[in-house]
Amino acid sequence: MNKTFPFEAHINGVNEKRLRYFYTVMMLGSIRQAADLLDIEQSAISRQIQLFESELKVKLFERKGRSVVPTEAAYVVLEYFKEHQARENELFDKLFQLKTTQMGKVNVVSSEGYITQLVYDVLHHVHAKYASLEIHLELLNVNQIVRQVSDGIAHIGLAYNPPVHADLEVVAQKTEPLMLAVPASHPLTQLKRPVNLNELQAYKMGIMPVGYGFRQLLDSELVKSQCVLGNIGLTTNSIAALKNYVISGHGIAVMRHADIHEAVDAGLASTLKLDSHLFNSAKTRLMVRKNSDISESTHLLIEKIQTSFGLS
Repeated sequence: MNKTFPFEAHINGVNEKRLRYFYTVMMLGSIRQAADLLDIEQSAISRQIQLFESELKVKLFERKGRSVVPTEAAYVVLEYFKEHQARENELFDKLFQLKTTQMGKVNVVSSEGYITQLVYDVLHHVHAKYASLEIHLELLNVNQIVRQVSDGIAHIGLAYNPPVHADLEVVAQKTEPLMLAVPASHPLTQLKRPVNLNELQAYKMGIMPVGYGFRQLLDSELVKSQCVLGNIGLTTNSIAALKNYVISGHGIAVMRHADIHEAVDAGLASTLKLDSHLFNSAKTRLMVRKNSDISESTHLLIEKIQTSFGLS
């Protein structure tokens, strides 16, 4: 790659906030989606990117419809951000080891479906030993989780069926089939066999957006079976919304049994096995960046996540 760019002035320092805005736009490929994720106005993030380009004296993005395309300079800045974040994490980890007060920080990225268990079980045990430990927990889709852990932004990632990545190490995992969740007394509950994808077309269905583990599995199996789902009633990035969509009787959806087990136990919904090797072999995976230095507190957090979720 040719890394010679016409920098017009010496850079006195990189604005941290704008650097993180830049990374978010790079990660999502869209200023609008970055604004939604960061919960700020789209005009505000556009302004920050413009100021960042002005500071660096280079063009970072070219607009292409509703998306933005990174320039060659943007990839140079991205490499700087990855190195900067990795060094920052390394600094905090080493300082943590030196402090007798057991203060520190661990960045965790996770899928939404694991949040209740992480908060009520895992954090309870970790804070019992490290009372002053700060845990930064962010909920992302599976592609974003893989990106943040592989880039060194997060120490730990917990995701459903994440794609293989050369910079990631899976430290523990567990098979959790992707099930069909249906309202109680739904006609499909009368079947005495796994449900075929073609049989779903007759019913309203709720799905996750592209980029989420459930959706990636569903799309892969649809392509493999040459099946099309045309009766989509709801698309949402919230598992809670998807679960309530099923419980309320509006339609059906695919999810882990663990995501809706309380409603199943209460007789409000059922989970049915699907006729798919891909669905039945899906896994929850706990990931860290390869060859990264792991602090004592991060080790403890990993162990408690393994125990709580039954990962091995």
